[in-house]
Amino acid sequence: MRYSASYLALIAIVCLAGASQIHAQVVGQPYRLNDKEVERILTRIENQTKTFRKSLDRSLDRSRLNGTHREDDINGLMKAFEDQTKHLRDRFKDHKSVAADVEAVLDRAASIDAFMVRQRLSGRAQEDWSALRGNLDELAQAYNVSWRWGGPVSLSDERVAYPAAGGGPLPYRLTDREVEQILDRIERQSDRFRSSLDSSLDRSRLDGTRREDDINAFIKDFNDEVKRLHDRFSDHKSVAADVQSVLDRANRIDEFMSRNRVDGRAREDWSRLRSNLDELSQAYSVDWRWRY
Repeated sequence: MRYSASYLALIAIVCLAGASQIHAQVVGQPYRLNDKEVERILTRIENQTKTFRKSLDRSLDRSRLNGTHREDDINGLMKAFEDQTKHLRDRFKDHKSVAADVEAVLDRAASIDAFMVRQRLSGRAQEDWSALRGNLDELAQAYNVSWRWGGPVSLSDERVAYPAAGGGPLPYRLTDREVEQILDRIERQSDRFRSSLDSSLDRSRLDGTRREDDINAFIKDFNDEVKRLHDRFSDHKSVAADVQSVLDRANRIDEFMSRNRVDGRAREDWSRLRSNLDELSQAYSVDWRWRY
């Protein structure tokens, strides 16, 4: 009986240890690194943010933006970023931080990045921002957040747009000429993609099928919506909802391209068109993610 009791006790200990290990794997940390390593990344971000803030202030004081609404805009974006970083730090200390907290920080950083890309500031400010971006990349990786700079910027930051000639805000961040160039590229690239896709489908097993009819209908719908957007832009009536409508139709085409084997030329043309559509979403501050 003594041996049986000892054996059962050993089994119980092993089972409890196994259960604890499984629980640890299920609960786990929301990040890849240990607490100390994440703490170091957060500290570097806070320190580099202070360094960037100082060089940015000096650069703005010596620029044509000094005393303008755009200087107020970037200062507001910096404050929102700093507040969100502090919120992440507090949640990290309470062992409550999750990927969504990091995404909130990165979304605010994206607004600053868009400002830095479009404004010519001193090299020191650009260098300090680049260093801070590197720290934010580490943070994204630590929390398994899929992140790419140059992505969509939140609609809440639409106030950064250039002022319209009539005094009201434009619905997009770029000049009229820059938006016009994006729309022209989308129309030209759409024609190229349509041509290469037609050639590819004619040589594929989809030729003459209902799926070929479907993609042709998707493309027609997309082209009609692009034309409508361009017309509204020409009439100074285009808004983010018009761009969202174009992107929703583009998603149907993207789904088709992801699920069907189409030759390399058509895929390359679609990839270029997607890039142009990404530029359009950024210009109108549409929060956009491709599904496939």
